[in-house]
Amino acid sequence: MIKSLSVVLSLVLSLSGMAGVLFLTGCASSAYKARQEQREKVASSAGLYCEWINGDKHSDIDVELNLQMGKRCDSVKPFTLTPYKNTSDENGIVYCCALTGAEPKAPSSSGIKKASGPAAQKAATATPAADEVVEDK
Repeated sequence: MIKSLSVVLSLVLSLSGMAGVLFLTGCASSAYKARQEQREKVASSAGLYCEWINGDKHSDIDVELNLQMGKRCDSVKPFTLTPYKNTSDENGIVYCCALTGAEPKAPSSSGIKKASGPAAQKAATATPAADEVVEDK
């Protein structure tokens, strides 16, 4: 009877230990997901994205770098590549780039006064002369 009681007790302890691990894993997972969502939100609003690629996990780090940057980055805009070793002593590369299709946010016009009066109206309705070249930007 004592032997069966010790078996039941060890089973209960191991199950409670596993439940605790699962609980902590769930908390870490939800915190990680929340952090990733925050990162995506900031990246899309700022138009800038940075990522670390694990060189120990990807022996062909140049291929992985091209794949990941091709998915997110605007190839016309400048980017940065920085060799980096994380706290687990794993080598990799951090890249930062402008997101594809992201337009820089215009500064707030709250502190800018707009011109008014006849001169401002004339400037707003002025059209270029026929011989002037107008470039689209």
